[in-house]
Amino acid sequence: MKLNKSAYTLAAGLALLLTGCSEYTPNGYTEAPELPAVNSIAYTVGGAANHDVNINWTLPADNDVTGCTLYRNASEIQHFDVNTDRNYTYTALGTPLGEDVVYTVKVNYADNRLSTGKSVTISLPQEEFAGVSALKGELSGRTVTLSWTLPTQAHRTGVRIVTNDEADRAILLPADATSYELKAQPMETPMTYSVEVVYDTYYLSPAQSVEKTIPYMEPKMLYLLPADAATASDLNDDDERAAATWFAQQSNAEFVHPADITNYDPAIYSVMWIEIDRVGLQMGWENLPGNIASESTIAALKAYSANGGSIYLSNMATQLTVPLGMVPDNMAPTLFGNGDGGSGDDVWVINPNLGWDFKDGADQGFYDRTTHAVYKGLTLEDPNGYGYPTLPLIGPGIREDHNCMWDCNIYGRGSQPDVIRNFEVTTNSLVLATWGHVRDHCVAGLVEFYANPQHGRCIANGLAAYEWNQNSGANPYQHNVEQLTKNILDYLK
Repeated sequence: MKLNKSAYTLAAGLALLLTGCSEYTPNGYTEAPELPAVNSIAYTVGGAANHDVNINWTLPADNDVTGCTLYRNASEIQHFDVNTDRNYTYTALGTPLGEDVVYTVKVNYADNRLSTGKSVTISLPQEEFAGVSALKGELSGRTVTLSWTLPTQAHRTGVRIVTNDEADRAILLPADATSYELKAQPMETPMTYSVEVVYDTYYLSPAQSVEKTIPYMEPKMLYLLPADAATASDLNDDDERAAATWFAQQSNAEFVHPADITNYDPAIYSVMWIEIDRVGLQMGWENLPGNIASESTIAALKAYSANGGSIYLSNMATQLTVPLGMVPDNMAPTLFGNGDGGSGDDVWVINPNLGWDFKDGADQGFYDRTTHAVYKGLTLEDPNGYGYPTLPLIGPGIREDHNCMWDCNIYGRGSQPDVIRNFEVTTNSLVLATWGHVRDHCVAGLVEFYANPQHGRCIANGLAAYEWNQNSGANPYQHNVEQLTKNILDYLK
């Protein structure tokens, strides 16, 4: 049975912390030293660059054997069910160089019994990887153009750009890339751009860096009006009219129609807001009104984004994350409401404390997003007595339950500690808030999508609590709705 698995991500493979594993026993299993262990375990090293580690082992011929478990340095990699010939091969890719890595196999028996482990210690030799040379950075408006000379060393598989040491947001380029444009870069902020060469998919050269600071230039904002609305007052829904009216009062704010998007330079008009919130509008981005879903508009929005423009998608407009490439087709928002709403006595809040029930340590993560820039100047409260700070957005009265967001449980946790982190890794994003009452990781309502070579930055806000006009009267938390919006637009500029 041949099993090819990548043992490491690029970052984890380079930063693996080693601990002993021969005594490790997973929860629910009882180690039974009297039971036969694997008959043999060995490894070979191969691949084009001699970095692929092939581990082989054979299970004992015992009728009670149900499978086996492979561990790396006290961490379980994978469980295997018993097969016919009881022979296994696992290919470990990206094994760290110049250090000992211990792989251990334990045999699983009926009644959750576990044999002692048989191990191999693998020590791949340390190598020196050549980096780029002659790195330059040139400024043009808010665009930083990096250029470099590639080394001649073999087994290059990519080039990586890291900004301000934020490896999670690294941009991976083809192995022959010698330049790259970073558009819509922050102003008046010292930025360090580091370029690394990737070898054999998992190994990095030393970084070469250049520092640049873009001087201040006054950015402008756009609000996309559907084609059937000549002005903000012509918008179909009271919430859309309220949002557009507030936007018109902001400095350097202009309205644009779908047909005119291509006339606006993202270097000057750095952020565009698309707000759709309508009773009865059917689910699906193709149903968005006023030519917003037309082929020409989507193409214009994609070009605007690819050229460095940031986009804020709110309420039902979050569905545009699909055609704009922020999420794959199979990860469109599925939590959707379009009804008239109803009356309630509670306060609708959003929760930036993701996985609150796991904050004291658990197999799932706790993610405190309260310090993100979108919450600047906002006071977190607990009006519903949930036991943790939340951001109130709309008070008691009539509310339209218009969620348009992601049920992360659909996608599972993959190899991540929880479904939120899996969503973030899969979509290159950061989840900033969930429903106010949620204490685990089930839904993503406010999400920042990082820029990549195909699109610029985006924030999507699909939480029903984000309602611009409360039908039953003045919203006591209207200030929070407005300040959150201002923060998002300022952050995306």
